[in-house]
Amino acid sequence: MKKDFLSNKFLQLILSLFLLFLAFLFAISFGAEKIKVATLFGGGDKFENIILWQLRLPRVLLVLLTGILLGGSGAVFQMFFRNPLAEPGIMGISAGATLGAVIAVTLGIGGLVITGSASKLTGGSFRFTIISPINFTAFIFALGSGLLVTLLAFSRAGKNSSIMLLLCGTALGTLYSAVSSMILLTSNKELHSIYSWILGSFSGRGWNELVFILLPSLASIIIMLCISRPLDLLSGGETSAASLGVNVNKLRVLVLLSGSLAISSAVCSGGTISFVGLIAPHIVRKIVGPKARYLIPFSMIFGAILILLADTLARIMIAPAELPAGIITAILGVPFFLTLCLRRQ
Repeated sequence: MKKDFLSNKFLQLILSLFLLFLAFLFAISFGAEKIKVATLFGGGDKFENIILWQLRLPRVLLVLLTGILLGGSGAVFQMFFRNPLAEPGIMGISAGATLGAVIAVTLGIGGLVITGSASKLTGGSFRFTIISPINFTAFIFALGSGLLVTLLAFSRAGKNSSIMLLLCGTALGTLYSAVSSMILLTSNKELHSIYSWILGSFSGRGWNELVFILLPSLASIIIMLCISRPLDLLSGGETSAASLGVNVNKLRVLVLLSGSLAISSAVCSGGTISFVGLIAPHIVRKIVGPKARYLIPFSMIFGAILILLADTLARIMIAPAELPAGIITAILGVPFFLTLCLRRQ
């Protein structure tokens, strides 16, 4: 009876959302400056309200969305490649985003801006930056990397396109990393910002980044949820899935489209954060089982929980300074990854 009660999917969903809510409150409340939960409901002084609405809340929402994207894309890639060690960086998109960020810093590429004239009463002009040059260029390069690896894998692969995706993604990711390293070694500019970005940090992120990635993120989430049934059928192999009515080629395109949008948005918001897309699906698989219609949404929830906790720890461990959140996820992820490898020999 107790086992049936705990295996109830609705109850598991309620408990998971409750844990997400607690992680959200924890992230809102703690940092270099502690904020009372009552401030969310109109309490607190002016200083606390400024910190909450202009700094803490947009960052926490951005972190939450990034966790949803990384957790969901990790589950989708593991099911699509039928490989429990697959994770969102598998196609070289994260390395491509890093290359874009390095180029933006070294060449001084500007971000996406809006310019215009002010009213006749005030005179002058205004210039409002929507997104930083690092994040904007990283987003474009990430999308371009996803498109390139897709074209290369589909050009000659045929039925083996899934294997070709892994091979092409690994090769291109290595190439992007080599070019990034070469640029960094030969550059004389101050590269502290790009170094923090490579390690995975949400420092200085806010409403601008959240608005910029909102539409591609929502598109990615919707696609990932819609392809859950075909992914379940794909678990028996592409030939078996095709015999059951799955359009395998269309499914590949949707997987790559959702993954490219998810990873591009995630690296735009927080840089290259590793292991969240690997850890979250494995935790969820132990709780709700391997079916995609449960695995994907629950992985989104647990991905958000993991990265919220990691970012909060990164802010409070050496406050008032902060660590990159990617360091925390790496410390957690490496032993987790090695344990998986040893268990599966």
